[in-house]
Amino acid sequence: MPASAADFVITRLFQAPRPRVWAAWTEPAQLARWFGPKGCATSVLRSELKPGGMLLARMDMPDGDGPMVKSIWGRFVYREIEPPSRLTWVQAFADWKGAITPSPFPGPWPLEWHSTVTFEERGPGATLVTLHQAPLDATEAERLAFIEARESMTGGWSGSFEVLDQVLG
Repeated sequence: MPASAADFVITRLFQAPRPRVWAAWTEPAQLARWFGPKGCATSVLRSELKPGGMLLARMDMPDGDGPMVKSIWGRFVYREIEPPSRLTWVQAFADWKGAITPSPFPGPWPLEWHSTVTFEERGPGATLVTLHQAPLDATEAERLAFIEARESMTGGWSGSFEVLDQVLG
């Protein structure tokens, strides 16, 4: 997928071998330990690691007051799986059955976005992870909201990656 002005990209160097980092992204028990906003509890309820397979997860937030809802459901539908170097999926908010739902947050947001994560060996025992996300079939308002959310997305993913560092450590 060619990059566009709406794309979000974040990288992080993890001090762990590539197979270990891959497992943290692909094994449900490990993914549940770190995935989601820092401080949330994630439950992986369905995991089919194959092209066309779905990952369905619930993230329980520590505080359900204000703009945050208590639980957020999300889904990945995997497109490509190239162990241990690359994963691609289409991501969306979902209900408990895995059906796509609008964003639980106010304002426009794409119903779906494409995600690619790559895992590159960087010397002995280190892995560079690059996450690339882009809105799919978005309206102009949804695309702009995605662009405007970059700072928030960077903070969210940075917090998740901090927890992943601990899980890998």
